Amino acid sequence: MIKKMFMITVLLALAAIISLPGYSYAGGASAIAIDNRVVVLETVRQNYLASLRMEALKTKNAIPAKVDASNSILAWLKKVKADEVNMVTNRHTGKKQNEVNMNGKAYFISGESYAWTLQQNPSIRFAKDPLTDKIIDKADAAIFADASGRVLYFESEEAFMALAEKGTTFGYTSPK
Repeated sequence: MIKKMFMITVLLALAAIISLPGYSYAGGASAIAIDNRVVVLETVRQNYLASLRMEALKTKNAIPAKVDASNSILAWLKKVKADEVNMVTNRHTGKKQNEVNMNGKAYFISGESYAWTLQQNPSIRFAKDPLTDKIIDKADAAIFADASGRVLYFESEEAFMALAEKGTTFGYTSPK
């Protein structure tokens, strides 16, 4: 009987905590609004810093040879050619990819299985611009890669340059 009362009390307490306003559990909407754009850019910055640490380890230098202390997104992301990006995996390969034309637009992939995936799942042809949150076609996007090879698709190069303004948090400024 005591065990049953204890279980009921615990369940009621848990239900009360979960239903409190502003409480968030495992991926739910958080009461603390974190701008997803800043989170994306922070991961890009961390990838850049990790690449510097890896370079220092490989060369056995305590300090990496190339350090851009400007905290500018121009150091973290590099413009890449669309034909060097696998648009299914969203990775910069550094090698020319196979071209697949769909609806008059060119998409790039590394093999036939990716071509099949691209044809079967049209949503793969689109990405979200990390600055404006607009859904854009990958074939029309300005493409930038971080140090790990992950690519970000921007609506335009001007949208990307808005990130590079000096004196901003992680190079990020609000859309105008």
